[in-house]
Amino acid sequence: MAKLVFGMNQSLDGYVDHMKFAPDPTLFRHFIEEARGQSGSVYGRQMYEIMRYWDDDHPEWNADERAFAAAWRNSRNGLSPAR
Repeated sequence: MAKLVFGMNQSLDGYVDHMKFAPDPTLFRHFIEEARGQSGSVYGRQMYEIMRYWDDDHPEWNADERAFAAAWRNSRNGLSPAR
């Protein structure tokens, strides 16, 4: 039987700015491991559009960013955004 896990990233005041948020290396590696362990993810349309950033390789990425992108791409194989 599959397990459904709910997760949310949010600051204590409820505000999230995806353009300014940058996890430290330890937290980012945690996100990589979480993404590797997922069979898929369910996002709303806007968050899905934000996460599509990871669909294309960027030459300025470091090894952790490339690892997260690979995990993200693997976890969304065959999935499409919620409507």
